[in-house]
Amino acid sequence: MKNTSIYFFFLLSTFLTSCVNEVKEPLLPDHLIPKEQMIVIMADIQVIEAYILNQKLKSSQKKDTSLLYYKRIFKKNEVTKVQFEESLLYYQEDLPELKKLYTQVITRLNELKAKNEEILMEMKADSIRQDSIQEAERILDSLNTLKDTIFAPQ
Repeated sequence: MKNTSIYFFFLLSTFLTSCVNEVKEPLLPDHLIPKEQMIVIMADIQVIEAYILNQKLKSSQKKDTSLLYYKRIFKKNEVTKVQFEESLLYYQEDLPELKKLYTQVITRLNELKAKNEEILMEMKADSIRQDSIQEAERILDSLNTLKDTIFAPQ
């Protein structure tokens, strides 16, 4: 009876330990891209995706050039496509952290948008100034011409 109890206990413990869902930590990729750099890359990808979609809507371009843009993003950030994909899979394992990551991507996109709008406003102001200078030069030229005709010896 004692052997049967030990045998039964051993089977029961083996069965119970095999049924427990083991929570595993995601495997850390060999070349994990740091979060700060992932934010930059993911924001760049969003900008490129919007640009590509806009180009497709504007024209009847059938050629897909998106891979070229992705290659440029990865080259600019000195990462490979595989590194990016592995890092993204790693970050996707922790959904609350992934949500924080995407929140930071959105923040970066908003900052880029604000900077872009600021540059556009400066360009518009420069254009208005340039137009005003050209208009003032035109008026001065016409006044000089008028002055020459009024005071010209007859």
